[in-house]
Amino acid sequence: MVRAREIPARGPWALSVVLAVGLAGPARAAGPSASPDPGGPAPGPVVGAAAPAAPGPAPARPAHPRLSERDPVRRWAIGIEGVGLQIPPLRPRVVDLDARYLGNSVAAGGVGALGRVRIRPPIALELAVRSGSVRYRSDNDLLSQDLLLAEFGALLFLARGDIGHFALDAGVGGLAHAIRYELEGGRAGAQIVGAFTVRVGADLELLLGRVALTFSLRGYGVVTDVARTRATGPLFAGESAALRQAPLPRHQTHLLGSAGVLYRF
Repeated sequence: MVRAREIPARGPWALSVVLAVGLAGPARAAGPSASPDPGGPAPGPVVGAAAPAAPGPAPARPAHPRLSERDPVRRWAIGIEGVGLQIPPLRPRVVDLDARYLGNSVAAGGVGALGRVRIRPPIALELAVRSGSVRYRSDNDLLSQDLLLAEFGALLFLARGDIGHFALDAGVGGLAHAIRYELEGGRAGAQIVGAFTVRVGADLELLLGRVALTFSLRGYGVVTDVARTRATGPLFAGESAALRQAPLPRHQTHLLGSAGVLYRF
């Protein structure tokens, strides 16, 4: 027969001590930071001050092509212009002109027609026909000189803005002189002779959409083959070869200024 062991009277107090020690042990192991202060800030990770964001790359400025190079590119142009020529005066042999009224040069006025094509933005080719005429009067005698110039040239645009374009130009061409005489007594005649020209000059274009204003100033070197003068009319019938030649020097210099309007397409 087994006898039950009697539990001492102090058992309940010992059990209470053991339970108190077991509950207090984890609290001491965790330390004071295990239980946050109710009045303090909520626990969480420490976050430093945010660094300023690096500036992004600046957007590239869009390119704006020049007005003359925007789509559609207008490469071709045709136009008309007014022409002023400064040329040496005539010194005719078959009639006397009062030298008091003849200076070192005379002015001839006319018109012209031209076409241009831009083969590259800074380079253009030009084909043009220009004219000029001047009249001489002495008493009842009348002389007229008409010039017709056909030329081909190239322009190099050194400055090209949205509106203004500036170019230097050079070219070659042919010049025809027609000199007509209407003298007192019904005597009349004509002399026609050709010449070769070389030119240099400067041009300015002002672009206004499809329309452009053009201004030019050019110098011409003129070589005339006076030996090939074709003289007609009763005035020169039976005259010597020297009198039949046009009263022009072999080498001349002409100055031409023009202003016109171009239509671009």
